Amino acid sequence: MICFQYLETDYFSIEINKSTLISFDKKLFVKVKFIGRFSLNLIMPITKIIGRNAPIKIEQCTLNKFFREIPKPKEHGLITKLKQINGLSVNEGYTLRMKHDGTIYIKEEYCLGCGRRIVKDGYNRRIAILAEGLGKHEFRIHRKRCPYCGEIKPDYSKLAPKNGNYHESYKRRARQHYMEGLMPSQIQRVFRIDFGIEISLTTIVNWIEEVREPLREMLHTTPVPSSGYWDYDEIHLRINKEWMYAIDTVDVITRFVPVAKISENMGRKAGREVLMKGRKNCQLWIKG
Repeated sequence: MICFQYLETDYFSIEINKSTLISFDKKLFVKVKFIGRFSLNLIMPITKIIGRNAPIKIEQCTLNKFFREIPKPKEHGLITKLKQINGLSVNEGYTLRMKHDGTIYIKEEYCLGCGRRIVKDGYNRRIAILAEGLGKHEFRIHRKRCPYCGEIKPDYSKLAPKNGNYHESYKRRARQHYMEGLMPSQIQRVFRIDFGIEISLTTIVNWIEEVREPLREMLHTTPVPSSGYWDYDEIHLRINKEWMYAIDTVDVITRFVPVAKISENMGRKAGREVLMKGRKNCQLWIKG
């Protein structure tokens, strides 16, 4: 039995109250019976049912609709965190999304260059060590291809670097620790303690060497501020199983290192040679 509040027919409209009984027969006719002091049977064909009152929308509801105290289902934790840090990005008009099984796909179904429909083109597996303490995750990148423009290659750099597995923040941390005086083995231990990940020494050294030459060129062409009051320090090194000495000069006022040299000897004579070399350096800016 289905009850409606309003029916519109070819002949006239009938408003039905609580005491009205509606039923359907095999010929798709409506029989309306008024229950009260007298009864009246009307038979008429149905031509239209007002949509806003008809039960034509089906909603699949959960228990949260009936029991408010039940916590709502949460979205995948990694997806939520990636959204907070803009892990899923929009690049060149293409929108990247990720399913609960870790599959990253392009949301658009048409090529933004020519308008043709793009087709699926297999999967690529990718391992990424994410920042913000998210750790190591394995993804599947769902490739898509345009028959005319070729394979679509959006930028996944916010999720993982293009040519590696580690997020760019790990590289910046390793270089910063190296500038603070930590050796690659010590940097490796820091990452193991702080983030619970094991990074090989070769990887850390390669990260440092990527910026070594550009940094040397910049330091060579940039004047070093100096007050003229220097001191020097000797550091024992073992290079190719032989003992060497690193003589570093330090400005006692500005704390800059004007000159650093590796020498086979140590003592006042070797230190004086390094200090004189720094004095002759035309890149120094001596104040006073």
